[in-house]
Amino acid sequence: MFEIHKSAQGYWWRLKGRNGEVLCHSEVYTAKQSALDTIATVRQIAPTAPIRDLS
Repeated sequence: MFEIHKSAQGYWWRLKGRNGEVLCHSEVYTAKQSALDTIATVRQIAPTAPIRDLS
């Protein structure tokens, strides 16, 4: 689930797993639409994003 939050600096989102754990979060955006746009981008590329193992 994506959650959108508002802070004094602007809007940011975080992605939570089914267990409620935070998986990742965004930077802070001045416009809410920018936060929504990045959520849409993550939704588009995540299913096909490759894994690069740098270990």
